[in-house]
Amino acid sequence: MNKTFKVQVVQRGLITLPKELRDTSHINEGDTLNLIDLGDGVVVMSPRRLRVDTIANKMAKEWQDSGETLESMLATLREVRAEHVSKKP
Repeated sequence: MNKTFKVQVVQRGLITLPKELRDTSHINEGDTLNLIDLGDGVVVMSPRRLRVDTIANKMAKEWQDSGETLESMLATLREVRAEHVSKKP
């Protein structure tokens, strides 16, 4: 369901987005919003968050918790590549 929120422009052009809108749109302090000038009005767009960052952070934490490091992963990759190359006819 679409909702309309009213905000007031205060000193120096600042506005406060209602908490409900920030929460449902996952807008956090420091985020950048896009304003689209339609000529007779403005549309505010919140950039869509990529799940890739969330997934990558989760994987990084799991690897860190298990003691895995970038160096150990690269070493394993080199070993697997060497095995693959040695099996080629």
